[in-house]
Amino acid sequence: MRSLVIVVALAALAGCSTQGVVHHSPYDLDRDGTMDARCPGLEYDTSKNTLYGWRSKGSEACEEQSS
Repeated sequence: MRSLVIVVALAALAGCSTQGVVHHSPYDLDRDGTMDARCPGLEYDTSKNTLYGWRSKGSEACEEQSS
């Protein structure tokens, strides 16, 4: 029984990991690829992420626009 639970949990994790990681900006509240909070209307590509980071390139573009 315990091995069945472990197999099901591993299968669920493997299913989640096949889709790739999408990096959203923390300023994109509804995760649609358009900024809502700080730089409203700024669109960004969610597939382009920072190296070794969780923030998207959209966050960097917003910081540059706000400066």
